[in-house]
Amino acid sequence: MAQLKDLVDGAVVGSGSDYIVIQKGKKRIMLECAGFKMQELKTHGTPYGSQFD
Repeated sequence: MAQLKDLVDGAVVGSGSDYIVIQKGKKRIMLECAGFKMQELKTHGTPYGSQFD
């Protein structure tokens, strides 16, 4: 099973309504997202010190 660190610095090479495909080097990883929430942060850095739009 892949870990979150396997996605860092990867490129999104595909997507659908509930998944994205990330390629890092020769590996391709499909990330299925049945339900998720995405928010854009107002400031750079970690989400712990940032404000949400």
